[in-house]
Amino acid sequence: MSIPRILPNDPHWLDQRLLTVHHNNFAYRADVPPDVERWKRRRDFTRNQVALAAGLRPMPQAMPLNPRIWGHTSHEGSVIAKISVETLPGLVLTGNIFYPEKIKNPAPGILCPHGHWPQGRIHHDQRGSVPMRCLMLARLGFVVLCYDMIGKNDNDQLLHAWPLDIANDAYLAGVSPFGLQTWNSLRALDVLCDLPEVDPRRIGCTGTSGGASQTWTVALLDERIKVIAPVCMLSSHFQGGCQCEEGPLLRLCGVTSFDILAAIAPRPLLLPSVTSDWTNLNLRYEVQELRKVYDLFHAGDAIKAFQLDAPHNYNQETREHVYPWFTHWLLNQSLRNAIPEDDVAVPPANILLHCTNPAAPTEESTRQAISQLKTAYCANALPHPQEKRQLADLRDQQVALLSDVINDDLDLHDVVVRVTCPQWRLPHAKAAGQLISRREEGDVIPAIRVTPDECRDNTPVCLLIAPDGKQEFFDDGQHSAVLNTVTKHGCPALTIDLMGSGDSADMPARSPRNEQDPSFFAFNPSLFSMRVQDILTTLTLLREEGTRPIVVIAMGEAARPTLCALALTTPVQAAALHLGSVGDDSAAWLAPEAFQPMIHKCGGLKGTMLALAPQQPLFLFNPAPDLRDYAENCYRVAGNPQALRTSKDNFLSLVLQTVGA
Repeated sequence: MSIPRILPNDPHWLDQRLLTVHHNNFAYRADVPPDVERWKRRRDFTRNQVALAAGLRPMPQAMPLNPRIWGHTSHEGSVIAKISVETLPGLVLTGNIFYPEKIKNPAPGILCPHGHWPQGRIHHDQRGSVPMRCLMLARLGFVVLCYDMIGKNDNDQLLHAWPLDIANDAYLAGVSPFGLQTWNSLRALDVLCDLPEVDPRRIGCTGTSGGASQTWTVALLDERIKVIAPVCMLSSHFQGGCQCEEGPLLRLCGVTSFDILAAIAPRPLLLPSVTSDWTNLNLRYEVQELRKVYDLFHAGDAIKAFQLDAPHNYNQETREHVYPWFTHWLLNQSLRNAIPEDDVAVPPANILLHCTNPAAPTEESTRQAISQLKTAYCANALPHPQEKRQLADLRDQQVALLSDVINDDLDLHDVVVRVTCPQWRLPHAKAAGQLISRREEGDVIPAIRVTPDECRDNTPVCLLIAPDGKQEFFDDGQHSAVLNTVTKHGCPALTIDLMGSGDSADMPARSPRNEQDPSFFAFNPSLFSMRVQDILTTLTLLREEGTRPIVVIAMGEAARPTLCALALTTPVQAAALHLGSVGDDSAAWLAPEAFQPMIHKCGGLKGTMLALAPQQPLFLFNPAPDLRDYAENCYRVAGNPQALRTSKDNFLSLVLQTVGA
């Protein structure tokens, strides 16, 4: 007979993790830290989360910057040049430098990311003019670097918005439009600060919309930017609707645009807004809360805001309010309300663009560029330790990164177990259904506890995990021999359904999750991370219950989240994993239940071996040769090679060795 259903078929028991779905238009609260110490903690967390989402943990290997600067043309009191520099293999930074016509001493510099204007950095109309902004700033005495967003104008390798199949494959390696744009912004800052005409101690940044998102992102990650004016973007009810603003994992743990700007305090901040876009409440809400942050530093004069009764823009009136903000803080001039824009000709496109008709990126050119970028982004993801001390340091880094990628909950105690579930007899054992939850979380893990009639005191408790759920260990299930072997040797067992398997198999389909939304994984955790958490929660339960040692036995695809969970928690007595066809390539990680953004930045499954090697006894059945070789090297360097055993013969013999039979 089949085992009874443990999870009640009732809406109350739908795992709450699947119902809590965040998105661009989710209304967040602007939380103000109560003191400077807690502000520092939130700042550091926010900075780490943004760097993680940009694929910058660990940082890609920076290429030497050898910018090509050419085409210097005098125009209306400025000199405009063209610039191109390869920032990574497959990624180019393109744009213009606007110099004041006469420079006697190093001048302050301004970065100008352009935002989502239809014509990119050459856009000019009544709502916004990127070239007029740059020209006027140069006439006021600044050196201005205006650069293309990914896939715009002369940046012609990569599409600005990626189809989902391209995006998900790239996300595994930490490559995303948000990350590439952020990397280019950081390298643009390097270029600007290296110019002999620029004083690197006086740098500002301004952009609107997506350019405003880049303004505060690069300012958060690099404190060389001293003054910012992000225009028409800050909102607690809209975070940004483009892939270039929403990197995978960016908004987990509630990271908002408000958090980013709060983390930049007390650097001077000007916030222009309008009544007819998502910045409509700035003066009533976000700015008032930000002032409280600045008050922690007694820096009330460093934040200023104004609002126009207008649509989304960076128009002339807005620009005229922005200019004096930079002249005050970077040129030491008195703060004025506005500086009128000069009546000068807008720079024509032919002196701005690198070629008359820039090529348009395609899906094929995007795939080719991403292939190179994945290699660059993951070059430092899987170190090969040579000595034990180095291994220990690398392990700490690896665990911290994996923990942030999975977004796990390790601060667990008092896990709930509901026992009012079916109970029945097995040959020589009794079985009882259980439901496991974390308090206040609303999660639910269906489980079955199996207790042998002759349960020996000195045997471990075995946690059994199969890809299709606990049914696989019972009756004619694919792995019933494993449970029979365990109970025959007097070991109690607990087997669970991971999220989306067994009794919970239909749960993801019943939830409002829309993983086809390009920004979904910026706001919401993966099903894979929930599976890892299910294992961590169950291990906590077993540790709370008593003194029996714990053995973990996982089959097939269930071994994938199990390896990640074992890397994040204190060692169990031993783990036996039947790897079968479990792979570490992109195709293996793209399955819906296995997809985890950034996992290859953590080294994939090999990276978990780096975390396990010092102390976790591990038995691997039929591992892929590359995984086996890397694991063996890690355990050898750890001075504990005997703690790793691999086999291709009989998995049940590994199980017996694991339980000490």
